[in-house]
Amino acid sequence: MEVKQVFPLFEEGRILKRDALDCIRDYAPDFCSLLFQDYGSGVVAGFQIGGVGTEITVSPGILKHGLEFFCMKEAVTLQYNLFGQTVMVILKKRGGMSTADFRTDYYELSLEPVRALQAEEYELGRFLLEQGARLRTYEDYKDFHDLVTGFNTLNPIHIRFACEGGSTLAPFILRLYGKGVLHSAKAQPLDLSFGVACLNSRVVSAELIRQYLSVQEPGRDEGQSNLHLYQRLDRLYTRLVSGGEARHRSGGISGRGKTLID
Repeated sequence: MEVKQVFPLFEEGRILKRDALDCIRDYAPDFCSLLFQDYGSGVVAGFQIGGVGTEITVSPGILKHGLEFFCMKEAVTLQYNLFGQTVMVILKKRGGMSTADFRTDYYELSLEPVRALQAEEYELGRFLLEQGARLRTYEDYKDFHDLVTGFNTLNPIHIRFACEGGSTLAPFILRLYGKGVLHSAKAQPLDLSFGVACLNSRVVSAELIRQYLSVQEPGRDEGQSNLHLYQRLDRLYTRLVSGGEARHRSGGISGRGKTLID
């Protein structure tokens, strides 16, 4: 049976046809739906956080929410004044409306103290920023341990990144793990294989992480959340790369030690 795909050609002197506009309307949603049909809800790409002083910037990104996709095409700047307390960057769906010509989905970005999220809310990262300090983010991480420090560092562990069958840790977290393990003299073949997957895959599924952990720590299952996955990977990283207990890092300009895991 013959199948086909039609692309509209917009050329000078041609009459604009409704069918051509329909092709443009349907192509992008259909493409995303087919490409990510087996993925759970969560971040698909982007939404990176940065900031200095009282301004926190969220880069463009794509979110999958159920069967829908939300594409934020421009960076958004949020005003920050919650110094001295841990806050989350939250993206939440606020509903929608339809007219005869358009359907509009409304989302909202906010900075809020750490709390339990509702079904239509997604965390994009959390941090505790001291006044006058620069927020350390993706390009500043030195290694896998550096993801969780006391102050002035974005903690990305709780970001739900969409993957097949559900959600997982953000890819750059796993890349830091893989980079460290591949340079470890203590790494075994399984560690090296997993490290290659971390560096070579766009996204590493939570199922693959759990299978790797179940072999490395048989009989030890502490939960299915991103936090539990990170904590177990952190123990292995300490053993393979750091050679002992995890390094203690002081927190920010005040020198106070505090961990922003929970």
